[in-house]
Amino acid sequence: MPESRVAQISSSEARRDALADRGDTIVGRDIVPEETGEGSRALVLAREVRERSIRGRRRRQWIYTGIIIGCVLAAVGWGAFVDRPRYAAETRFSVRGSSAEQATSGAATSLLSSGSGGSAGIGFVDGFAVNDFLKSRDAMIQLNKVMPLATLLGVDPKAGSSALYDAYSRAVKVKFFMVEQENSIEVDAFSPDDSRRIASALLVLAQQFVGKMDTQGVQDALNVDMRQLQAAQIQSSSAANSMAAWSAEHRDVDPNAEATMVLNNIAQLEQELNTAKINYEKVQAFGNPDHPMLKPAQLQVQALQGQLAQARARLAGGQNSEASRLRTFSQLKNAQTFADSNLSAARDAYQQSYREATRLRRYLSVISEPVASDVPSSPNLWLLAVQGLLAGIVISFLASLGMGLTRRS
Repeated sequence: MPESRVAQISSSEARRDALADRGDTIVGRDIVPEETGEGSRALVLAREVRERSIRGRRRRQWIYTGIIIGCVLAAVGWGAFVDRPRYAAETRFSVRGSSAEQATSGAATSLLSSGSGGSAGIGFVDGFAVNDFLKSRDAMIQLNKVMPLATLLGVDPKAGSSALYDAYSRAVKVKFFMVEQENSIEVDAFSPDDSRRIASALLVLAQQFVGKMDTQGVQDALNVDMRQLQAAQIQSSSAANSMAAWSAEHRDVDPNAEATMVLNNIAQLEQELNTAKINYEKVQAFGNPDHPMLKPAQLQVQALQGQLAQARARLAGGQNSEASRLRTFSQLKNAQTFADSNLSAARDAYQQSYREATRLRRYLSVISEPVASDVPSSPNLWLLAVQGLLAGIVISFLASLGMGLTRRS
């Protein structure tokens, strides 16, 4: 230090000591004489406190400003130099279905009614189903089978399915618009070609899912009628087997014809018996017990009576009579007729249900094919700057609270 500066400092300290011995007051760099009074000393002290408060406030403002600027620069720097750019590819499609009314109506009616009715309900329900499927792990697993999904999304293949699903959820955004009944798939990947490939593969998976859902829906609609048709076929087959078994057991194919033949025989025997009785009475009328025609006439009447009794017993005389066999045969015949009629009705119902079910077809209508953007969609530097600004404000607020608590303690 120069000797002149040392001498100046020494003279200044000496002057202060002299003024202090005289009774003057020294506040900071100002020297307040004792004779200025109590009011002047208070004013100077207030100014000093105010200046210290201003300097502390300015220092804190610079600290807060530095924190905010640091957060903004850190967020922008992360987006510009650390985070890899992503490119978006979007595709849109809708799930439609043709109803029975639309299948039988004209083209103009189908166009006018495409937004309501059965087709609208199909699009609304199935649109949600496709949306949930594309967000599921099942969709991720199927997509991973057709392409190296972990490599395209920048995930370590050894990290496991949970890490891959997290990356898949961040990269694939699936939305369903209820008013338009449209599905949207937006894919963010590290290159335009990767994003386009993933979006195209997801569109194919959605088409397969809609096709499977349509097939399953048709099958569910036909299952009830199919079960009824199978039951009717079993019943008809059982009735036919019962008829065949009865015919084989009784050696009779048509008991109705047999009963008719027996009835005709009985009628013929009754007629012959009446004629024989008339002849027998004529012979008796001669009054000659030794008449040669008397005994033959009597024997003829008795023979016809025996044949008539046998015929009547054969027709309705016991368990093996024609009436009993005809009753059993009629029951089996009626059962077979009912089974055949039921089978025919079940076939008609199944064919009708099949025609109606095949009209209720679901299909995926592609609105826009996946086309990747040449400009990175993320990171958005402006959005990162705003986020960094908000984070800096929050950190500055917390820092101000901490400094206030420190000063009070």
